[in-house]
Amino acid sequence: MSLMLPFRILLRKTALVWALMSLATCGAASPSTIKLTSGTWAPYLEETPSRGIIGQIIDEAFAEENVTVRWGFFPWARSYRLAQKGLWDGSAAWACTPERAPYFYFSDPIIPVRLAFFHRRDKPIDWTTLDDLRGLRIGLSRDYYYGTTINQAIADGILEADVARSDVINFRKLLAGRIDLFPIDVAVGRRLLVETFSNEDIEQLAVHPHVVYATQLRLLLSRQIPGNEARMKQFNLGLQRLNARGRVDAIMAEAAKDLPYPVTLYGDGPDPAECDFARASTPAPVNPTETGDIQ
Repeated sequence: MSLMLPFRILLRKTALVWALMSLATCGAASPSTIKLTSGTWAPYLEETPSRGIIGQIIDEAFAEENVTVRWGFFPWARSYRLAQKGLWDGSAAWACTPERAPYFYFSDPIIPVRLAFFHRRDKPIDWTTLDDLRGLRIGLSRDYYYGTTINQAIADGILEADVARSDVINFRKLLAGRIDLFPIDVAVGRRLLVETFSNEDIEQLAVHPHVVYATQLRLLLSRQIPGNEARMKQFNLGLQRLNARGRVDAIMAEAAKDLPYPVTLYGDGPDPAECDFARASTPAPVNPTETGDIQ
């Protein structure tokens, strides 16, 4: 009996060790899930199985770290606030701005976007500085960020801003002559025109190749969600692996085949230091009462 008792205890301890190891192995093998909001902004973000260029890159970058993405598509303003309040884990894809830094962790750059002015062919433009466009009416879409150059030109009275609810409405205003200029990423503008407007409408418009604003789009993860800082590190590692294999370039090249009438742009690219300020950002205070649905 004295020999059997220690042997039984040893068996129980061994079984417990194996059980704990099995649980740990199962946990490591099971991918975690992250919930991200977005709006529709083809060809970069789309409510389709591929999710668009950026959506596909985000899916594959997280998959590199055994994380699956659950997407929710909403109007852009609501998409942003759902993530800002911590009701969803994060949102894609946004530029790095000081106003957003207290609420979000910013990812490494995913892809660059370049905004240029669409205009009517019967009202051609040419410009070196925005002062060359003084007095013209510029259409803007609500809750979009257009960069300091355009914002300052509006504040100085050089350009007259006309804000609409969507890019489609701005193109309609441009066709109707209610605005003179509409800045939009050129790939997005082309796709939107082809999918929404007639060939007759498209032939009335042109894009000036001078880039007015360039930035890198990034994933935002809410500072209110515990563990999001670590999740962002996972995403950045996955994104680095995709870039090292040339996968990001391949996704962009495949999507570019479907874009109509390419244009050669010129002007400044994104500022490499545009997100440096975010390292010193102070998180915004949490308001525990703001947990309801956001309209």
